[in-house]
Amino acid sequence: MRVILFANGRIDDYNAIRPFLRAYHFMICCDGGVRHAKALGLVPDVILGDLDSAPPDILMEWQAQNVPVVVYPTDKDFTDLELAIAYIREQMAGQDISLDIFGALGGRFDHSLMNCHILLQALQAGLHARLVDEYAIVTLIDESIRLMGKAGEIVSLIPLTTETEGVETEGLRYPLCDETLRVGYGRGVSNVMTGDAAAVRVKKGLLLVIQASCASMRFPA
Repeated sequence: MRVILFANGRIDDYNAIRPFLRAYHFMICCDGGVRHAKALGLVPDVILGDLDSAPPDILMEWQAQNVPVVVYPTDKDFTDLELAIAYIREQMAGQDISLDIFGALGGRFDHSLMNCHILLQALQAGLHARLVDEYAIVTLIDESIRLMGKAGEIVSLIPLTTETEGVETEGLRYPLCDETLRVGYGRGVSNVMTGDAAAVRVKKGLLLVIQASCASMRFPA
């Protein structure tokens, strides 16, 4: 099941993400993320958050169309993205979920960095989640991933645990073979795809895989 989610971060080029908006089954808007869905001419299946940044006119329009709105207190211990992942875990339990998250990387750096870390909650919930914007696709893995793109596209591997062990790659210019990547060191940054596909595997630890290029924006397999 393909789920798409709009967070409240900046999206500068809607055309770059349009290929990812085909053939989805369910759409969630987190608070101010309703702006992005509205700009794209889409209507969400549910809106959730504390609604402190959602334009009232858009909310009123969609409430009139019976779009469900799940409201949380402003003073809360979780971000709206965390609440959305919990919602998916609870409401879609037992389903194989592919989740593309938009509007989670642009804008405030602290939010962007935290959203990369929140991918861990999605991974622990069994969701196949990634952050997507005009410039990058960010995925967190603890086993393996297959990337689709084209020769010359940049792929960076950044450990999210102190050590990420047994890192192996295929289809990248600078191969890694059973190597350990460590926090604070740039060993895995700015690798390059040699063809239209690549693979990354790890044996132990967490690894952020960042496919960074506007040209990499293509419909997921």
